Amino acid sequence: MIEPLISVIVPVYNVEKYLEKCVVSLIQQTYRNIEIILVNDGSTDESGIMCEKLAQEDDRIKVFHKKNGGLSDARNYGVERATGEYIGFVDSDDYVHECMYEKLLSAILRHDAEMSECTVTRVYKNTTIDFYSGEDFEFQVDSKNYLEEYLLNERVYGSAWCKLIKSEIAKKVKFPVGKIYEDAFYSLELIKILQKIVLISDSLYYYYIREGSITTKPFSHRDMDYIESVDNLEKYVQNNYPEYDHLMLQRKSLAYLSIFNQILDLNEYKKLDDYNHIKTYLSSVSGKILFSKASTKLKVALILLNINESIYKYVLKKTNRRIVNS
Repeated sequence: MIEPLISVIVPVYNVEKYLEKCVVSLIQQTYRNIEIILVNDGSTDESGIMCEKLAQEDDRIKVFHKKNGGLSDARNYGVERATGEYIGFVDSDDYVHECMYEKLLSAILRHDAEMSECTVTRVYKNTTIDFYSGEDFEFQVDSKNYLEEYLLNERVYGSAWCKLIKSEIAKKVKFPVGKIYEDAFYSLELIKILQKIVLISDSLYYYYIREGSITTKPFSHRDMDYIESVDNLEKYVQNNYPEYDHLMLQRKSLAYLSIFNQILDLNEYKKLDDYNHIKTYLSSVSGKILFSKASTKLKVALILLNINESIYKYVLKKTNRRIVNS
């Protein structure tokens, strides 16, 4: 049996401290028939030079240099040049388990699926936290059931980089150039066209949370892209699967609260239109959330926020933003 080729696309931008660990984790994959596509997106540090040096060590590495266009543009550029039957994505400051692509491909082949997805470990400076820590699982879902899992946000992380996708599917979907939280937009487009997906509980992707990442940087108006992506998802759910409205309510509330928490770190945040927009929405859905099956953490957060915003900010700080998970 001929082993199918997997193309792994790695956008590279000013990551000289992290790049080698990322690429070595791909070189050491137990599944050997892969092409590693490094897209140097106009780096101004030594990343581009490092890409060329790494390519000299392994002929499976292909390097492309382009003008800076952002993460989405670099991923799209890589997809266009990928020759594999399957496509995966890895961010250049992260790394993967040595068995990641062997396990993801095996799951696809066992279930004759179009995409497989594993779970994730968040890597912080001094600790690691598994996104999922329940019982082991491997099961196939259709598009509707995948949407349900995505909305529940318990076993599906929702990022591009914990997936392996058939090339014919991956080449139909573009990442939104100019947007941040691009994976949220991308996931919805995948949901619209996928038919067979297999989910596995193995935590095979190591997501490094570093200073300056979306999850740690101060709020800017561009963070409202996340709100836009969730609003798009809500429209899709309402038009196609209104039976999931209750799940959508929780997912949207968590997303809004996540961005709201970033806004609270700013000075004079109450003058921002974004603050007022999000606060108005959270106030309007608090009653529905309290009498729904939403998580206790979300209910507590909204109760505190409605009672006293200062108390909410205090608790948020004391819990290191973990009062809710978005």
